[in-house]
Amino acid sequence: MKYKKFIPTYTFKSILDIPLEELKEKGVKLFLSDLDNTLISYAESMPNEKSFEFKRRINELGFEFIVVSNSRKERVNKFCEAFGCPCVKFSTKPLKRGIKKAINKVASKKYAPNEVILIGDQILTDVLGANRCGINSGLVLPVDIKTDKRPTRFNRFFEQLILNRIKKKEPKIYKEKLKEFDDLNDSK
Repeated sequence: MKYKKFIPTYTFKSILDIPLEELKEKGVKLFLSDLDNTLISYAESMPNEKSFEFKRRINELGFEFIVVSNSRKERVNKFCEAFGCPCVKFSTKPLKRGIKKAINKVASKKYAPNEVILIGDQILTDVLGANRCGINSGLVLPVDIKTDKRPTRFNRFFEQLILNRIKKKEPKIYKEKLKEFDDLNDSK
């Protein structure tokens, strides 16, 4: 299938809707997460109540957790310090470099690809990057799409074109994996 790299392994409404127990049962041990509009909006700089609740659940279940962000800004370091987790800044997703760095150099031990998931709010960076690395990908709705910066708005335009193409060419896969994301994204 031509669009396979754009199809997430999982879709979730938000980080709090991720069935962590189920992922643990499936063997996931390392959680990589985008920062902007996944854990917090672009308008925020520090962890909020939702992100701390998510982190509490992650810790409770024994997952290792690393933020993998395309941002170069110091706010990534400040967020991760307050959140109590390591990070990879300027990860250049969807390129493999930053994701591989998180898995092979920042993580406390070696993990098999099926033991790793990367969650994020963008198909063109997070999902494509995870799929190119051969790890699980989780797509969440953006925390606050109105706070997207110009490059992200540009990506979302092309993301919508890709979603429309998948809907037309692969309707079964679209319905199973992306329809809910597309519908919920439209309602935001």
